[in-house]
Amino acid sequence: MPLGFEGIYSTVSAVKGFRAPGRYLQGPGVLRRIGKVVRVFGSKGLAIADDTVMSIVKGVVEKSFADQGLSIEFEVFRRECSWEEINRVKDVASRLAVDFIMAFGGGKAIDTGKAVANLLEIPFVSIPTIASTDAPTSAISVVYTEPYPGEYVEDVFWPRNPDLVIVDTGIIAKANPRFLAAGMGDASSKLFEGRAVVQSFGRNFVFSEYRERRGVEPLGAPLLGLQLCKLTYNVIRRYGEAAMHSVRKRSVTPALELVVEANTLLSGLGFENTGVAAAHSIYFGFTKIHHKMDPPQHHGELVAFGTIVQLVMEGTTLDKVLDYMKWAHSVGLPVNLEELGLTNLSDEDLWKVAETSYSVPHIHNEPFDVEPEMIVSSIRTADEIGRKFSQQYPRSPYE
Repeated sequence: MPLGFEGIYSTVSAVKGFRAPGRYLQGPGVLRRIGKVVRVFGSKGLAIADDTVMSIVKGVVEKSFADQGLSIEFEVFRRECSWEEINRVKDVASRLAVDFIMAFGGGKAIDTGKAVANLLEIPFVSIPTIASTDAPTSAISVVYTEPYPGEYVEDVFWPRNPDLVIVDTGIIAKANPRFLAAGMGDASSKLFEGRAVVQSFGRNFVFSEYRERRGVEPLGAPLLGLQLCKLTYNVIRRYGEAAMHSVRKRSVTPALELVVEANTLLSGLGFENTGVAAAHSIYFGFTKIHHKMDPPQHHGELVAFGTIVQLVMEGTTLDKVLDYMKWAHSVGLPVNLEELGLTNLSDEDLWKVAETSYSVPHIHNEPFDVEPEMIVSSIRTADEIGRKFSQQYPRSPYE
């Protein structure tokens, strides 16, 4: 049966839920307003960012806070969203008695910041400096082991989304183009995963209540959730190549603005209110062999390949698989294992990926029973198709 959303309301007893961040601001130079827009949260904030990001944002943030008569403390983020790092930053925030937390950077820094803020029950401000994931808007922290890059441990579901999201496209335009492509890889999965969730009458990431860092009784997807997934995909398919051209030129254009919004806001709202399925489960499986990837891969690059695996697993026609690959290559995303930096993947490695993927609950949102053997076969088939495709249609360079 073709995956669709016709049956989304066929079970009238299902309770549906929707959630979102408190406010979202996007545009070139918007970071200069940060003092003005965060003063509602209190007079003293803690900002976390890694060394590289800190050197980009610190001066602007300090000036904006000073102009508003606010106090700010800075703490260097140590790269991995782990329980060790979450608890360390929590202790720093408690000692400094700050009124709110701000996290600058990519998904790991932001997930750490939202965890600390939720544990302390204080406001959280999410400030992505790259458009590589949709973590900035969600109420989820993906926790890994130490050291960086760690292996996947768990998803933690918090009762509150970020109170404020600030996206300065002037900063994002100057980041490595690979980050924007990775964000599109992550965003591109949401339509296919959302359809699978709806088709299987699965559940999203909105819960009736929250107990001890766990959501209780996940809810159904509202119609808006899947429509946001569709809009996300339409935007990145239409404007993705132009947006990549913009970041190569380090310039803010309408295409870049649209893709940043799709990667960050639309994709975030889409996945949280609809749910995910095989593509993200495959990603988590590949984190088990991350150390074998040369070069290491970003979240969205692995999710893009996971999307191809999901399409194969679902019995998608070859022309549709190739259509996705053509788009992926046009923005530089990988479509086979070699392009993921995995040139010597053993059968043992492949089964480790499959068994880990199978253990992730999301994969069981597919509208059929999934077994590890099916995952192994789908990865091999996706890789074979991707290798043949790459010989005819080479991958576009990120820069």
